[in-house]
Amino acid sequence: MKHKLLRELNAVLTLAMRDIMLCVKSPAKIIPGLVMPIMFLGMFGGQLSQNMGRNMGFDFNAFMLVGMLVQGLFLIMGNGVTSLVEDRGSDFTQEILVSPVSRYSLILGKIAGAAFASYINFFFTIAVGFCIGARLSVSQFLLLLAFSPLICLAAGSLGVVCIGFIQKASTAGIVIMAVSMAQTFLSGTLIPVTHSTGLMAVLSRALPMTYCVDFMRGVFYQGAADGAAPTIHSPFVNLLIIAAFTAFFLVAGTAGFVRSEKNR
Repeated sequence: MKHKLLRELNAVLTLAMRDIMLCVKSPAKIIPGLVMPIMFLGMFGGQLSQNMGRNMGFDFNAFMLVGMLVQGLFLIMGNGVTSLVEDRGSDFTQEILVSPVSRYSLILGKIAGAAFASYINFFFTIAVGFCIGARLSVSQFLLLLAFSPLICLAAGSLGVVCIGFIQKASTAGIVIMAVSMAQTFLSGTLIPVTHSTGLMAVLSRALPMTYCVDFMRGVFYQGAADGAAPTIHSPFVNLLIIAAFTAFFLVAGTAGFVRSEKNR
């Protein structure tokens, strides 16, 4: 039993290190993820904060910063996991699938490797937020950092379910970008969605990022003296929802991906 666990852990670490080395050797791949915080948080967020944020009853800069941290993790993790589709061109996925390890270890290794680039985006976003006036206490920063692996796993699971049913790398990239953009504007990343009604409410509640953003804001503002930002659910409820869709996406996505590889 111990030997098997060590073998699975070794597979996770090996795949993670491969992706980390690829990221280090090709830093240009990180640049698109760094553009998003500058555009949405630095430019768009700065304008919103100066013209609307003062009337919202809470620190709008910090509100947007938390949202963009989650958005960045989702975008980078999604792109990182979908690189498995690109690996089909070199038959790398065929080689790893014949190895005597769990398919979930292979997927988790890919998610762990993608997390390296996502944390570069994470700290860069905090730096951009600082430039527009968003201030974090040490405890708030540590809370965001402590729960960020959960968001990485949730974001990675969404990428897994996408590659489970997409055969082409170009299509996977377009789908991930489209899903990320839709979630950016509808999940409460940039503006509150607590009072949305009708179709907008249905769409926002159907998006996984909504609950991740809401969860991170809930723990971020918990006990804050300057007034809590609006949230939809309590952190505990959000945590249950995140755990449910993450588990479902991992199982369904992994099964779909393995099946597609066997049918090649």
